[in-house]
Amino acid sequence: MLAIAAVGILLYLLAPTFGWMLDSIFQRSTALYPAPEVEVIGRYVLDESPEAEIPPRFTHYILDLNYQSGWLEDEALLEALRDERPVMITVQTWSSGSRAYDNNPLVDVNAGRYDDIFTRFFRLLPEKGEGIYLRFNPEMEVPVDQYPWQQYPSVYIDAYRRFARLSAQEAPAAVRMWSPAGYPGALEFYPGDDVVDAASVTYRYSGEGQLTAYPRDLPPDTDLYRRLHRLRFLSVPIYVILPPEAKGALPDLNRVIQKLRQAPEGTYGKQPSLDAVTANRKRYREEAFTFGLYDPDGRLLDNESISAEHLFTDFQSIDSGKFDSLFRAVDARGHVAIVSFEPFHAPDEVRDSNVLETMVEGKYDSILERLYTTLGSASGPVYFRYAHEMEIPIHRYPWQSQDPHTYIRSFRYVMNPDRLPANIRRVWGPAGDRGSLEWYPGDDFVDYISIAIYGLPDKNITDPKQQEQFATVFNRKMWRMRFVGKPVFITEFGVKGPEDYQTDWMLGAAKTLRDDYRIVGINYFNMSDTPKAWGDIKPPDWSITRPTLDAFVAALTGERKERQ
Repeated sequence: MLAIAAVGILLYLLAPTFGWMLDSIFQRSTALYPAPEVEVIGRYVLDESPEAEIPPRFTHYILDLNYQSGWLEDEALLEALRDERPVMITVQTWSSGSRAYDNNPLVDVNAGRYDDIFTRFFRLLPEKGEGIYLRFNPEMEVPVDQYPWQQYPSVYIDAYRRFARLSAQEAPAAVRMWSPAGYPGALEFYPGDDVVDAASVTYRYSGEGQLTAYPRDLPPDTDLYRRLHRLRFLSVPIYVILPPEAKGALPDLNRVIQKLRQAPEGTYGKQPSLDAVTANRKRYREEAFTFGLYDPDGRLLDNESISAEHLFTDFQSIDSGKFDSLFRAVDARGHVAIVSFEPFHAPDEVRDSNVLETMVEGKYDSILERLYTTLGSASGPVYFRYAHEMEIPIHRYPWQSQDPHTYIRSFRYVMNPDRLPANIRRVWGPAGDRGSLEWYPGDDFVDYISIAIYGLPDKNITDPKQQEQFATVFNRKMWRMRFVGKPVFITEFGVKGPEDYQTDWMLGAAKTLRDDYRIVGINYFNMSDTPKAWGDIKPPDWSITRPTLDAFVAALTGERKERQ
């Protein structure tokens, strides 16, 4: 037993550096061992007035489980738990061999191969698990190869739920902890309100050091604030785990709680739970789609299937009157307007890198009022999108890579119902990338969600056949939106390539859209993309031909499956 535990401790300490490949060398067997170097440094509750405290000192253990090696040879450590509570046990499931989907321990959990050792473990917990906190396969959302249970959302969720249900049966007093690192996209792995009693985030999780997509080495207070904020839709207590590899200064818990309390009202504690959103999800589309084009060259606007047009505007085009002319032309054609307001290109041509804040300060009120007047002059509804794709961690737009609180305040300022004309439909428009919901402004300020769906998964791909199919992108991005029960308007989608490829891709899109009644509107981007966004690479041309459009419309409006 001591030898097995020693190997487990060694692997635990080396895993941050060498990751999952260690298990191609060492076979992990079932072992329970203490982890005194792991600390719990804070406990937060994100209600309408967030709270924080330093929790009681936990005794921490790690339980490695491998169904192939069976149960513990020596249960003495488990018997000692009675006198050490509160105890936090990190439960880790392992399989042998190289990393692969079909060799993943999560698959083994879902197949029931771990049920026996799970059950034996739960039955040995003192007093049905009273004072025991169970962390199952943590840091699952971080896209690295440190653990074999990372990067598989649906499989992870099923495995967690199986573990949690067995725990509820055999050790109902135990606290079931969902334990992401707090990395962008954590909520994609959330297993459900009914199986989560508490959550945790891991401060400065070492696996993130391998990644460059998001900023690293944030100030300690900012780092912890962002991790907690990413779990803003949870009502359970959130514990802060300090791993042994975390270096440098620690966050100040008081400053972090003050930051959370300074959030716009309703950012925390006001959103309905995931269970409530799921139970009350509506069939939003009863009749035809609103189908539009962004087609500034007017190539396909005369198609009788087109009922909407997408316009982009900014400070200069509003101030000069150009936008007003374009908008009135759309209305004269009898089309509904989709308007994306990009708050940049000020009339003085000075780039305002703090535009979200200066918007709230009232600097652009005169331009806003002129915009509202134009939008209110329409003969029908106007779908109004502000500061889109805010979650992408780049600096293409000055409203990207900003503090979520700052974005939320600015969005609410622009979309204040007391100022907007009655015909405005407020659209919140992330790209649909990881962590989008960090920037969600709240149900009271959003009528529709929009996402963008383009075939290219990466800018460096030039072969059109390497594009993702519409359904692949759609399902991934819609899953990220599952905490919000709003109708969806896809304000941008497109595919590049030869006409036959575009047509096949569009027919696949039609099938996906036709059978999903959460989608009320769609808008195709019928033009080349902006050159500046693609650097030295030729920007993709999303334009389609009239026959491709006709084929798409025919497939979209054809006979639909009836939903039960």
